[in-house]
Amino acid sequence: MNSDKLEKKILIVEDEAIAAMAIEDMIEKMGYTVCASVSFGEEAVKVAFAERPDLVLMDIHIHGQIDGIEAAARIREMDIPVIFTTGYLDAKMKRKAAALRPVAYLVKPLDHGHLKSIIESAFR
Repeated sequence: MNSDKLEKKILIVEDEAIAAMAIEDMIEKMGYTVCASVSFGEEAVKVAFAERPDLVLMDIHIHGQIDGIEAAARIREMDIPVIFTTGYLDAKMKRKAAALRPVAYLVKPLDHGHLKSIIESAFR
């Protein structure tokens, strides 16, 4: 396994437990490290500040006082890149998310090969 990949930490923010486990499994099979998997926006910001992941996979619709877009805005202030994931393709939400200049905006269910290419391009 490539040691460069093992050094890359990815934070998963997903409020559906089964989806979070599937994403974690995909990322680990790619050879990256999942530093944490959380389901609340506030928790995502705290973990990002403490762990300083190299990348965040952020579901837009999550639990908590702040949604994925607000959590991502706070995380982007730390210069951490974000990939948005969502089960809903809402034009207004996509425009709001695009303003944060994410690496990508992916609609679930996530395709392993597509996710892998997006993550690899984020680390180039």
